[in-house]
Amino acid sequence: MALGAVAAYAAQTPELPKETPPPYERSEALSTIINPHEQINDEGEVLWSTCLICHQNVPDIQKDKSIKDVKLHFEDDPNQLCRNCHTVRIHPGTEGISATMSGYVAPDHLVVPPTNIMMSLRLAKKEIPMILPLDPKSGKIICSTCHNPHERGLLIGRADWGGDYNMRLRSAGLDICQYCHRK
Repeated sequence: MALGAVAAYAAQTPELPKETPPPYERSEALSTIINPHEQINDEGEVLWSTCLICHQNVPDIQKDKSIKDVKLHFEDDPNQLCRNCHTVRIHPGTEGISATMSGYVAPDHLVVPPTNIMMSLRLAKKEIPMILPLDPKSGKIICSTCHNPHERGLLIGRADWGGDYNMRLRSAGLDICQYCHRK
């Protein structure tokens, strides 16, 4: 499956393109049926060129273990990668839209988490095999903190969680809110 493709990738790395222009716009993706989340074909082979939609170069998945190790397009605002295609912005408190949960208006979530939330994240990571990446430059919560942009089977272990769940939530079917907001 994908692991065999990893070995093949390591042998072919010099032949892959090293850099690409900025990611596709939504209109281009819709007209050409490009889906950056389809990263493994039906035969189980990794579609390495798909990486270049979001990454400046094809990451070495044997060496690059976190968001800090890869170069993304829009490094100053990683959320812009998602917004190029995903126009839905109804998230707790983002983009001037507040989500109402049980009568409570949620604050903006795309911020640097306060100390109590960071402590909850650390505990969750110890209890459950997952990764909840923050913006490597600012430390803010980003789209990929909760949503896994990678297809299940592409990355190994914790980075794999959520790739095949509803809305690609890293919670793998559990309540995503509870990782930060423990009760």
